[in-house]
This record gives sequence, structure tokens and C-alpha cells, in this order.
Amino acid sequence: MGQQFTDKTGIKLRIEILNEDPQRARLNTLLQAKSSDIDVFVSLKIREGAVYNKAGWYADVAPMLKDPAQTAPEFRIEDFGAGLIRNETFGGKLTGLPINVEGPLFYWRKDIFAKCNVAVPDSLEDILEAARTIKACDPSINAWAARGVRNAVPYPMAAFVFNSGGGFKSVDGTKPGLCRPESVAGLTLYTDLLKDFGPVGATNHSFPQVVELLGQGKVAMTHESSNEFSNIMKYPGREDDLGVKVLPKGRASGVSQPIGFGWGLSISEYSRRKGPSWTFLQWATSPEVQAVLVDRGVAPSRNSVFTGEGMRAWASQKPVRQQWVDAVSEISRRGTGDYASPTDRVPETREIIGRAAQEVVLGQKTPQQAACDADAALLKLQ
Repeated sequence: MGQQFTDKTGIKLRIEILNEDPQRARLNTLLQAKSSDIDVFVSLKIREGAVYNKAGWYADVAPMLKDPAQTAPEFRIEDFGAGLIRNETFGGKLTGLPINVEGPLFYWRKDIFAKCNVAVPDSLEDILEAARTIKACDPSINAWAARGVRNAVPYPMAAFVFNSGGGFKSVDGTKPGLCRPESVAGLTLYTDLLKDFGPVGATNHSFPQVVELLGQGKVAMTHESSNEFSNIMKYPGREDDLGVKVLPKGRASGVSQPIGFGWGLSISEYSRRKGPSWTFLQWATSPEVQAVLVDRGVAPSRNSVFTGEGMRAWASQKPVRQQWVDAVSEISRRGTGDYASPTDRVPETREIIGRAAQEVVLGQKTPQQAACDADAALLKLQ
């Protein structure tokens, strides 16, 4: 699609595509050096946004947005979800434009559930019971898989904590809250599933391993990114035997709080081509381009595209696609991107929270010990 942009604007592109961790490592090197070699980059604001903004790495695109000479009249910033725009904004500074909507979703194998006579979980606690039944019914398959690498754990685990009635902050929001009884319950459930029903080496797994296991038919359930839907569906049989929905609410708590946010395109403060970069941002987030992404299983950040005919036509082709659309629509309405303790140093909080989960899975600490030790470490970041 880059050639289409060049044909339309005359601006040539050089695009580098990297996996998430290598991309951040390269970005940090370039931005710390104040290099002008990079103009536009993808950034997850709920993770590194506060840190990058404090470092001065984001260009403020608000002045360009307000300039009729630089912004197309049909651009319509109001077409983006308000929550997504809030995630891109720091102290009145607009650090980018959202390019998608995403969050973790509950995937399950309908055929395995039918074979083992397991009901689809209606509550968070039902997932553990389903895993026990599936393991007894068919020990050859992993009843569960999910992220176990430290910095990747909080993303899928957060809804377990929230739906158990807990959180990563204290009730008044001023201190870490993983040691709260409700939070420990969520941590316990997540780690029990990983420890007792997950694949070998689970603490080394992130989304590539989880997606491959699910895609290859080796897993009955997971809580994984909506963004990975198209990758999962590339595997034979998955379009027909998978179900998708938002993680069930807690039975004891009655809480359902999914995670939902979007990645954003940002312009480097050190770019010498901010004008052309802003032109690229407008094109890349335009309804026309987002409509193309729909066919690739990417949830668009523009409301007009998400509710448009293209999305409806795509979803109507398979029941699992409609389930995915409904689930993503729900997390876009109700989801939160705030799943860290009260500090701007979010990447460090993810490491600490993930370490607590690993300690439990590996049998090094009880959930209570791991959670309270994590809170003590998190408090030092404030």
C-alpha cells in the first residue's frame, strides 16, 4: 500500500517492519540519540507514552491538525473513538493518531468443548473448571495457554484481576494494589491456569508462541489479543472450530472490565520532515486505508469504518468473524487501557507484575507473597 501513498502524494517511503520488542529497542536507540533518521513510528501510548512524552520524543500534531493548510477538510478527527484520542493525549499535547482498536479476548475450541461436554464459561471461575474437565477428558491437548514472559503478562492478566474485583492500584488510587485480596484472587486464577493446565515452558511464552499453539490446534482456551485474530485464522480449521468473546465476568465480584486501547502513529520530535510525515499520518488513518485493513482482520479506529458496510460484509462470511467484531466493539466501548500501578514508569511496572506471576507459576512464592512483594517494589517507582 505504500506505493499508493507515493502515487497519490509523490512522497517516497522507506518502511522498517520489526516485531514489538526489537522495534522498541531500535526506537529507543534512535530517539535517545535524537536521530533524524526516523520520521514516523508506531507507539503504544498506554505502555510507553508517558515516558516517551516526558523525554520529548513525540512531536505535537495538534497544531498541524488545526492548520487548514496542512489537514484535509475531510479528515474528521471526531470520527476516531474518544477514548482512543484520550490515550494519544498528554497534557493537551496530541502525540499521534490511533490506527486500531485492540484488547485481549477469550478464544475457545468449540469442538473440544463439545467432545468433553463442557459448557462455554459464563463466569471467570468457570474457566478453571472447564480446564480441569478438558485435561481429564483429553490429556493430549493443553487446556490453557497464555503469555508468561514478564513484560507481556499484565496485558492478558489485567482483566482477570479486574473481573475478580481487584486492580493494580489501591482503592483510593494512590498506591499499588496487587496485594489486595481481590487482586490476589485474579493473580491466583491466572497463574493456576498457566501452572496446572498450560504448555511446557509457559513462562517463556509471549503472543507468537500462544498464537502458534492455538493455531496448530494444541490449545483449548486462551486469552489473547484481538489483533492476533487474522494470524490465528490463517491456520487450517480455526475459522470453523473457534469461538471468541470478551473474557467472562467474575462470578463472585460481578465485575466485567475488559482491556481496550489502540496503537498510534506518531511523528518524531527530531524529524526534519514533519510536514510530509503529517501527510502520511492522515493517509494511513484515512477511511480508505482503514477499510483495506478490515479485510486483514484489523479493527479500525474510525467509527465510520468499524460500523461500515465493508466490516459488515467481511463479518458476515463466518460466524467467528461476527463474534470477533462484537467482542472488539464491546472492548472499544467499555475497555480500559489503565492497568498499571500509579506511576508513569509503566514498562517497569509490567516487569514487576510479570515477575510476580512467574514466581507463582514456578513455585517460588505463594500468590499472596508475590503480590505483596510486587507492591513493595512498585511503590518505589512512585
